[in-house]
Amino acid sequence: MTHPQPTQPEETLTALFDYQSRTSKYIIEAKNLCKTYQMGPVEVNAVRGVNLQVHPGEFLVILGVSGSGKSTLLHLLGALDQPTAGKVFVEGLDLSTLNHNQLADVRLRRVGFVFQFFNLMPQLTAQGNIELPLKFADVPSTTAHGRARDLLTRVGLGERRDHVPSELSGGEQQRVAIARALANNPRIILADEPTGNLDTKTGAEIITLIRQLNKTQGLTFVVVGHDARLTTVADRVIEMQDGGFIGERAGGGQERV
Repeated sequence: MTHPQPTQPEETLTALFDYQSRTSKYIIEAKNLCKTYQMGPVEVNAVRGVNLQVHPGEFLVILGVSGSGKSTLLHLLGALDQPTAGKVFVEGLDLSTLNHNQLADVRLRRVGFVFQFFNLMPQLTAQGNIELPLKFADVPSTTAHGRARDLLTRVGLGERRDHVPSELSGGEQQRVAIARALANNPRIILADEPTGNLDTKTGAEIITLIRQLNKTQGLTFVVVGHDARLTTVADRVIEMQDGGFIGERAGGGQERV
């Protein structure tokens, strides 16, 4: 079948995603995924033959202790790293068929990332941090400014938009990071230990927030961590150990769907 060939590269990639997403029932799929690192004379198998299917709108939690391979897996799913073997499909499109610029576009427009240590630009305000990925996506400044304000309001920080990260609490910084992940309207959010650097109360608030975004916005969440509270809101829970999956069960959130 002949695909449309728009003139702009990002439009071509969008056309490919639009076509592939209609032919795949999974928004993320991994097939026999492996990642091996060479640490001097030692070969470390961080991810070992993982197979995974994630449905659109699902809230999936992958639990594992430090060193289990869960963060490496998340980086592979989000095109932050490339596998040693196996394939990753995002919205039905095989990431191994994309070039460097196209993979960057996937990270910019298709997948949002939330990290344990927030990764905010210290010299930028909350507003500026959210506007940054919009600028990279060539969104006009007036539109970017309005969208950043709306996102800050959505995560409960409408009155804190002019504060730099050092003036915000850990929970507030994570809310800014979540808003930034939403900036370019991705369908997928990948979160790496989103509560790992927060106190118990603040961590619970962040868990509630991301579950609300999942349900109200229809966003697909894949969250990795070791916080057992995540299982209470998850649709599905997978346990990971030594680079592979060792168990799977329904999460507490599935009971309320």
